[in-house]
Amino acid sequence: MVPSIFSRRSAPEPEATPSSSTSTHPTTLVGSARAAWRTRLEETIAADSKNLPTLSLTEAHPGGLAQLFTEHPVRLSLLIREPIALGRALGRARAIIARSEERSAAHGTGPIHLAIGTASWRHGTEIITVPALLRPVRLVRRDDDVLIAVGHGALLAPELENALRGAGVDINGSDILAQATGHHGFSSSQAMNALRQACGVLARFELRDELVVGLFSHPAGPLSASLEYDVEALADSTVIRALAGDQDALRDLTGAPLTRNPKDRDPWAEKGVGDLIPAQQDAVEAASEGRSVLIDVPAHSDDASIVAAILADAAANGRSVLHVSTAPSRSIAAYSRLADLGLSDVIANIDGYSDARRSLAARVKEAIDDMSPVVDQEAVDAMRQRLRHVRSSLDSYARALHEPYGRFGVCAADALRALTDLTSGDDAPTTRVRLSEQALFDIATDQGESARALLREALDSGRLSGGASSAWSSAILTSDEQASDALVRVNRLAKALPELRVHISAVAGEAGIKPAATLAQWDRQLAMFDGIADVLDVFKPRVFERSAADMVIATAPKQWRKDHDISMSRAERTRLVKQAQDLVRPGVHVPDLHRALIRVQERRDAWCAVCGDDSWPILPAKIGEISALTDSVRDDLDAIAPVFAAEEPDLVATHLQRLSTLIEKWAGDTSAARDVPARLEMRSRLAVHGLDKLAQDLVDRGVADNQIDTELDLAWWASLLRAMLAAQPALGGIDPASLEELTREGRDLDEAQVASLIPQAMTGVRRIRTNALAARPSQYEELRQLLEDGAAPSDLELLIAYPLVRHLLPVLMTVPAMVPMLAPTGRTLDMVVLDGADGLPLAELAPIIARGHQLVVIDDLAAASDDGATRTLASVLPTLRVEPGPRRLNDQVALLLARYGYEHAGIPVPWTAANAPVSARWVEATGMPAPGAHAIESTTAEVRAVVDAVIEHAVESPERSLAVVAMSDRHAQRIKEALHTVRSDEPGLASFFDLATPEPFVVVGPTEALGLTRESLILSVGFAKTPHGRVIHDFGILSTEEGADALAEVLRVVRGDLTLVSSLHSEDIDRDRLHHAGSRMLVDLLEIAEGHAGEGMDAWPVLAGEPDRLLVDLADHLYSRGLEVVANVGIPGGMRVPLAIGHPACPGRLLLAVLTDDDEYLAEPSQRVRDRARPRWLEAQGWHVYTALSMALFIDPEKESSAIVDAVLDALDELQVHADVPAVAVPERVSDDDADEAPAAVPSTASEEAGESAENAESEDRREPVDSEERADSEDDATASSTDPDEAPAAAKPRPPMLDDGLDEESKRRKKADEDTTGMLLEIKRKERASEENRGPRPAIAKGLPLAAYSDDQLDEMATWVRSDGIERTDLEIAEELREALGITRRGFQSDAVLGNVVRRTKPASNAADADGDEGYGDE
Repeated sequence: MVPSIFSRRSAPEPEATPSSSTSTHPTTLVGSARAAWRTRLEETIAADSKNLPTLSLTEAHPGGLAQLFTEHPVRLSLLIREPIALGRALGRARAIIARSEERSAAHGTGPIHLAIGTASWRHGTEIITVPALLRPVRLVRRDDDVLIAVGHGALLAPELENALRGAGVDINGSDILAQATGHHGFSSSQAMNALRQACGVLARFELRDELVVGLFSHPAGPLSASLEYDVEALADSTVIRALAGDQDALRDLTGAPLTRNPKDRDPWAEKGVGDLIPAQQDAVEAASEGRSVLIDVPAHSDDASIVAAILADAAANGRSVLHVSTAPSRSIAAYSRLADLGLSDVIANIDGYSDARRSLAARVKEAIDDMSPVVDQEAVDAMRQRLRHVRSSLDSYARALHEPYGRFGVCAADALRALTDLTSGDDAPTTRVRLSEQALFDIATDQGESARALLREALDSGRLSGGASSAWSSAILTSDEQASDALVRVNRLAKALPELRVHISAVAGEAGIKPAATLAQWDRQLAMFDGIADVLDVFKPRVFERSAADMVIATAPKQWRKDHDISMSRAERTRLVKQAQDLVRPGVHVPDLHRALIRVQERRDAWCAVCGDDSWPILPAKIGEISALTDSVRDDLDAIAPVFAAEEPDLVATHLQRLSTLIEKWAGDTSAARDVPARLEMRSRLAVHGLDKLAQDLVDRGVADNQIDTELDLAWWASLLRAMLAAQPALGGIDPASLEELTREGRDLDEAQVASLIPQAMTGVRRIRTNALAARPSQYEELRQLLEDGAAPSDLELLIAYPLVRHLLPVLMTVPAMVPMLAPTGRTLDMVVLDGADGLPLAELAPIIARGHQLVVIDDLAAASDDGATRTLASVLPTLRVEPGPRRLNDQVALLLARYGYEHAGIPVPWTAANAPVSARWVEATGMPAPGAHAIESTTAEVRAVVDAVIEHAVESPERSLAVVAMSDRHAQRIKEALHTVRSDEPGLASFFDLATPEPFVVVGPTEALGLTRESLILSVGFAKTPHGRVIHDFGILSTEEGADALAEVLRVVRGDLTLVSSLHSEDIDRDRLHHAGSRMLVDLLEIAEGHAGEGMDAWPVLAGEPDRLLVDLADHLYSRGLEVVANVGIPGGMRVPLAIGHPACPGRLLLAVLTDDDEYLAEPSQRVRDRARPRWLEAQGWHVYTALSMALFIDPEKESSAIVDAVLDALDELQVHADVPAVAVPERVSDDDADEAPAAVPSTASEEAGESAENAESEDRREPVDSEERADSEDDATASSTDPDEAPAAAKPRPPMLDDGLDEESKRRKKADEDTTGMLLEIKRKERASEENRGPRPAIAKGLPLAAYSDDQLDEMATWVRSDGIERTDLEIAEELREALGITRRGFQSDAVLGNVVRRTKPASNAADADGDEGYGDE
């Protein structure tokens, strides 16, 4: 028995069986289910093994057999050389290949074996007959022949091996193979002898000497056997028990709900690898938790990224993973995604041909040797810390922008839009008055009705008008009485103040002082004169003639002198006292002469301060009368001061000249004074509501009544925005420029975060590798020595013989049939990933499920069959649905689906062109219904048109995936057969038709399109008219109740361009005779292809709804600059482009998508999605993207407009540059002879690799063991030549090694020639476009007729017209352009020869001499 690559885990200690709610014991349930699955699987195997084709090589040519047994590819024509027998053999070989491909599509592998000998023996009363020794072989179509290659290893038929074991003979196929292999290689006769000797113990054993190729081993056989033997593993599996009906197991699986998190993950907590959005990260986290789960991924979503992330996360955490898929495209997609991320070296690929492949050895050696660190953790931590901060800042800004403010229920974004809307019109409001927050709330309570009414009342009353120009505009008078009193006083002041000013001037002149400028100064002067008068009442006038300071000292008490540190002699004091007494007026008693003298000195100092030291104080005449007048003026001024306080706060301190002017002004406008109380009452009412300033502003600017509402709205929104900015630091503290820079930094940091996940995963894998190598030193040393010796075993042997490899390459990708060999028994895997479970019956999947602790199923529930494995597993597993993300979808198709009520396949991303590509190839064809059919389902002409379209796509756009969907199964089958014939003639296109790609080319019928998705779709209608021109209104499935559903699934296939091939036009079909939605949808599709459908054909598809007002204002700015501006581009259910910009130099195309931080932006909680993924999705569709933030748009729309114009011009320049670059680099000259000889070329290294098997060609170094084939060819054809191996095409994108890599050297060389020719054709087309305007009118010769329909004169005239542009071309180019001008699509030797002859005979005479040196078109 083949040892397992896994370590068998010890059995757990027995535990007490808990109580169960299941009435039947779980073991019994599992046993019943296991028996039922095994019976069902054996029935399936038996049914699939009936009537299988075989190919006998018993009579094959000895020379060919000898070469075959060297394990090198051999052409069947070398084995069977008689033509008739060869024809039959080729038919059988192709039938075997077809059945093998069918099994591969269903089971992941379809093994073909060479049976050496047919054994028969008696078992009881029964004679058993089986193939004896089975050796793996491969059959590959090659042109009109078939290549056969024998693989490594051999096995006995299971029945024969079991019978021998029962007879006590322990022998297997490897033992027989070893006995039959000598110095000269394998010998079938020696194998027969070894078999006869070993099997002699069987009763009546016979062995017929036969060599037969056939499908002797069913892929599900090992799994069927596993159901019989893996009893404990099945019973231990919780998922298997739940499937068997154990309710306790079901609760264990589905008890806890799965969690979802729509936000970005913390940078340190993000799992997996790749640029995943939160919905995809939910799936990765669900798998990472260790729970069994079904991840429902719609067929049109990016499931490969999810699978790759799950596998990488498990590998990085030291978990063993088994990835199983029945569809090669799913395995290739997952492998390719990991390879794109640089993680292919964690994978071990094992399929049905890995027994010979040797691709893992190099990968294992690299895993052992390369243990260097792959991450700078310090730099990563710094980056993630900054990312966390930037995300927090941006999130705070977004929340603050859209978070309702306080009691108002609106946000800053609402304010910005409202203000933009208010200020963007022709008669926009312009008030700059701002309201208090309380006033804002009061206005909002009744939506501003009271405020608008009060403002209108104020403006209509006129009480506020003219106030600013009247003298009493600022006066405060609350009653008529107060107004009358103020008028009386003002009139009195108007007379008294001028008189007082005269007195002030006179006093100043008399006293020799400066006249007072204000009443306050005059008061001080009067106080000075009053003090002088007081002194002169006591002293004589000459007391002021000199300073009284010495007399003050002399009369002061002793203590005063001591305190002031002044000394004076007694005699001096006596003299000065006597002098002071002499200055006192006679009869005046002075009680305190010291104090009196102090007052004298103070008055003298005050006078000197005003008049100088050279004069002494005097008392002007009539000073008493003047003081009385002053008191009267002061009384009136004090009374009116509160009235005019707003205009002149301090009348006493006002300059007398201005005061006189004010008094005169007030006195001269008595009528305005009487209006003040009413005006103030209105102002008071306005002030209570906080509207006084706004009302006065409206009056002052003469705002019309119909503009009051918008003025109030502007004041309200602007005031509220000011309050929001003041209260929200996240808004008020960030200017638009820094916010845009922060957004850009956030995008860059998020990209760095995604990039850091890959080295993070590799670090985990390498840590696990290091531990594994340290724990297994002897195995490590043995494996290292083996790899250094260069004698690496096959991939399968390497994994089986060295369990350490499994730890070095923790992700094992294989097909179902290989699972029992890789994990024979027991739950020895941490995780089993079923990638697309619906392809196999549950009976075949059960043994695989039982081998894992955790099961992760990834499939599309909507596309799953009702009784298939996926829905059955969904009934016992928690299900996490990953909603489809935005993807490229054909707009016209999506609109058609929406018209009939069907959802899209995903979220459509708008196209940059007005209409997504929907083209048509119209065919002239008629026919008759096939026997038993009611409709004309297929015509030869349409089949040929489809084939031409496919070949053209394969040549011109091989990188774009393609599907052909025919609207009837019969038509699909005819297209398949026709393409098969063409593919045999065009081996250079083998890579395009290779099934081992993520999205291989397929041809399907109308019911097989469910879940299919491709970049391009050719939809062939098939239905046609009768020869009499009548249309049979029976369109197959479309004319049934299920027709619309079927056509909707077909239309969901296409992501890009749709090509309709039809012999019917819409006008050929009578809508009144159509009774089902499917046939009506077909007619609408024909109309779209004809270019005259209604919806979506005449304008850009736009979504209903009011565009953002900020963007409307921006659109006006851009439109004024001559750009095309379309708002809300998109279709229902798809992505929306808020503002799309085009340029008149590029009509019919939009160049720039303008995004903004609107409500839709905020509704997306993930910054990765809104700031990076959405722009990326649009860019993938051909858009350039510009993000205009609301704050920037509001603050400086002109600046944003200029930036957008620059972005549009950049996009236009890039588009024009791309338009000028040829799609394919065209060589200056391609030799037709070189192209012809290329297929026969043999690499110079081929002979060095003669010892390698055909399967070994699939290793990653891409060695091509075709030498024996070429040697065989050289025996029959001595014309083979060689070419430089350096001309081999470059290595393709990383993918799992595939079947035909080792047998396709010829195809690669032919593909190289085809690419060169394709480049030349593209160059011809470019020249044709460039020369159209240089030619004269095209000759009146019909286009598209058969070549034989044109006369020689017509052909010559067209050739002359082609040359008339004066562009120099080779004969080959002229012939190709002539073919294009005539509309000839079919190619062949005859047409090439005719066109080549036309080119030569019409060549101008000046060039005739060179004709012999040019390459003729028909000389191929």
